[in-house]
Amino acid sequence: MAIGISVFIGISATLWLIAGCGGKKKAKGAGAAKKPSPAPSPAAPKADSKMKPPEEKEKSKKDEKKEEEKKEEEKKEEKKEEEKKEEKKDDEKKDEKKDNKSKRSERKDDKKDGDEKKDEEKKEEEKKDDEKKDDKKEDEKKDEKKEEDKKEEKKDEEKKDEKKEEKKEEEKKEEKKEEKKEEEKKDEKKEEKKEEEKKDEKKDEPKPHITIDPTGDLGFKADQQEQKKITITNSHDKKIMFKIKTSDNIVYLVNPVFGTIEPGKTAEVTVTRNKAPGKEAKIVIVNSVFSGDDKDLAKSFKTGKPTGGQITIKMNAK
Repeated sequence: MAIGISVFIGISATLWLIAGCGGKKKAKGAGAAKKPSPAPSPAAPKADSKMKPPEEKEKSKKDEKKEEEKKEEEKKEEKKEEEKKEEKKDDEKKDEKKDNKSKRSERKDDKKDGDEKKDEEKKEEEKKDDEKKDDKKEDEKKDEKKEEDKKEEKKDEEKKDEKKEEKKEEEKKEEKKEEKKEEEKKDEKKEEKKEEEKKDEKKDEPKPHITIDPTGDLGFKADQQEQKKITITNSHDKKIMFKIKTSDNIVYLVNPVFGTIEPGKTAEVTVTRNKAPGKEAKIVIVNSVFSGDDKDLAKSFKTGKPTGGQITIKMNAK
């Protein structure tokens, strides 16, 4: 019976503790964090244990309450520590992000500085290349100028040589002119000599037995066939015979070539010029006192010397 009472008292105390703790926990306020389940109830006192007095029970409850509060405080401290750790981790992450951002910024700046440096180096190289090109162009211009100067010098030398050649040519021309003048003088002298000889011959030569009309030179047109007439008059007191000779029998044709004229009478001779380039020619009229046969006057001129002086007529065509 005593054992049964002890068991009943132990179970009742346990239930009271559980109910009391639960009520206190709920009284701390709604919305509080869910607290861990209470420690397991102490084992029921053995049947042979003695019942504790109410003061000890109160003391035990207060100690348990303190223990619970202490545990709560420890949990809060642990939670705070965890929160601090989380905050520290967040701060470290933020610092890492800042460091990374700073590093990236530094890298960008380094890259930018590197790119700017490369651009500067590239510009310097391009500048050097441009300077080299300018120097090359200057050298080429100098070479071109030298070539032009050489060409000009060569041209001047050629001009000098040309002038020398021209001078030589002029000197040669002058020499030729002088030679020509000398030849002309010689020809003039020869002509004068011939004229003198002719005069001498004429002095010795008898006078012509005839007169002619016209007395001057005969002129023809070179670009067409043309005829001229010459009238021969016997100025001698005897019958005369005449023979006409030309310097160009192809261009100039004479009709008649032979003939006789009684004293005081006339004979007409036709001179025909064929179309040909213009050049000088002449007609010579040989006359003599008639002797021999009228039918063969050519033979008569061959057998005897002409007694009358011959007459020369010049002919020209334009």
